[in-house]
Amino acid sequence: MTDNQALDMLRAQGHAAATTDRNGDVRVWIHGSTDAVDVKPGRELQELAEGRLSFDEIRERREDEVVIER
Repeated sequence: MTDNQALDMLRAQGHAAATTDRNGDVRVWIHGSTDAVDVKPGRELQELAEGRLSFDEIRERREDEVVIER
């Protein structure tokens, strides 16, 4: 699966997805809410689209990354 196919799958599920930002991440707005999550292209994006990874799991990863950076 390509990233474009994954984005199409997420959009078909009702989520809104932007294009890749300058950091290389893709912002995905969660269907039915005003929340958004920055998703890494490739495996993470594809697993999210396939339902093998949740928005909450991605949020936890980002929180862990922030702690490590400090």
